[in-house]
Amino acid sequence: MTDPTDRSIYPHWAQDHVRFQDLDRLGHVNNIAFCVYSETGRVKFAEDLCPGSTDGSGIGWTIVRLEVDFRQQGHYPATVDIGTAITRLGTSSVTLVQGIFLGDRCIGTTSSVVVWTDVQAGKALPLPDDIRAAAQGFMARP
Repeated sequence: MTDPTDRSIYPHWAQDHVRFQDLDRLGHVNNIAFCVYSETGRVKFAEDLCPGSTDGSGIGWTIVRLEVDFRQQGHYPATVDIGTAITRLGTSSVTLVQGIFLGDRCIGTTSSVVVWTDVQAGKALPLPDDIRAAAQGFMARP
């Protein structure tokens, strides 16, 4: 199994900033912020995999599952690096793993499933061949 805390498995990277509003009363990055950082990485990944897929045109990605593991504390100010990799390609879905890093420290990991969707019809669609081919370059590295 792939270790999601290992930076070397991720072929795709995005950055975000720890905002003061991301902190809880104890001065730690709160749980909601981890979801926001994951979204930042996921949306950039989706755009790089399939440009225009997040523009709201009616065909695109719908997240159907998100699991978060909080691994270490994060603090303000800081820049987070979000690594994203595909661990599984399904008929209409993609399973992603993400690592949220402050420098070399992995402060959180996520696992998510996104589905290629006709948003207006509310139906999953098979992954197009061009997306399936492009996805090969984003598979988790061993």
